[in-house]
Amino acid sequence: MTAGMKTSTIKKLLRNRIDAWLDTVKDTALVEMLKKDTIVSGGAIASALAGDKINDYDLYFKTYSTALAVASYYVDQFNTLNGIKVAPNGKSCSPAVKEMDRVNSKGISEKRIIIYMKSAGVAGEAQDEYKYFESQSEASTEDFINSLKGDDEMKAAETVADEVKSKTLPKYRPVFMSENAVTLSDKVQLVIRFHGEPAEIHENYDYAHSMCYYTYGDDKLVCPAEALECILSKTLIYKGSLYPVASVFRLRKFIERGWRITAGQVLKILFQINSLDLKDPVVLREQLLGVDQAYMHQLLRALESKEAGTKVDATYLAKLIDEIFE
Repeated sequence: MTAGMKTSTIKKLLRNRIDAWLDTVKDTALVEMLKKDTIVSGGAIASALAGDKINDYDLYFKTYSTALAVASYYVDQFNTLNGIKVAPNGKSCSPAVKEMDRVNSKGISEKRIIIYMKSAGVAGEAQDEYKYFESQSEASTEDFINSLKGDDEMKAAETVADEVKSKTLPKYRPVFMSENAVTLSDKVQLVIRFHGEPAEIHENYDYAHSMCYYTYGDDKLVCPAEALECILSKTLIYKGSLYPVASVFRLRKFIERGWRITAGQVLKILFQINSLDLKDPVVLREQLLGVDQAYMHQLLRALESKEAGTKVDATYLAKLIDEIFE
């Protein structure tokens, strides 16, 4: 087992990663906002403390205005890099940033920043997932899949020619988008779904071990005692989430890595799920947005193939999940 990093080393690692990312942002006003408002939280810090491989870095922002600005910047950059997509009716079907009022799974109305995707060939503004994997080039799709892999996996899968090609592509470029986040190359994800101080962001987290955080503005790393205890004992403590279905998918991953969870903690997740109408495709879609984006996209595409308004039964959904996630 690899030894975990010291907190001073983790701070240096995170600061260097953000420095490298900020060097690629060409909007100087946005850079100043990001320097003050960027927060790293989630699995990266827990993995570093435990001596595990860091799969990606989740970045959040303290203010609504910064989250909105960074979403707009990367949507514009994505459209520039990939070209504006035009539907048969002549309207643009490229992603755009919108501000909307949405009711979350707790019944609370929120003002949300949404990366809005219009389906090609559909009149009006139906909120369908934009067919990225259908309309992007093959290289763009591979960029996103590679962004989910660890360094060792990528080295094993790439040929020498691929490595040469990757060195010519821009660092920290947008490779995939969902309503809630922008995935950049080089293992960085910009989360726009939640914003605020760390305590506000963590109100929406599911497991306690992921609540360590780093604030770039003051170079401060905070590791709550409960999070450290969970990491040391590899124990999952469920704190509640807007996306309890996603928490179940994450639970499976942690168990495979040797983590444990009590029956009481599982029951807390089930209680939250029980209040959701998962037969409603809209509710199910919202819940699946918390799952790894590549898999979520495949599942949503399969669900969208059903006739609009059709209820999703357990047998059909289980078959899809087994095919995609196994």
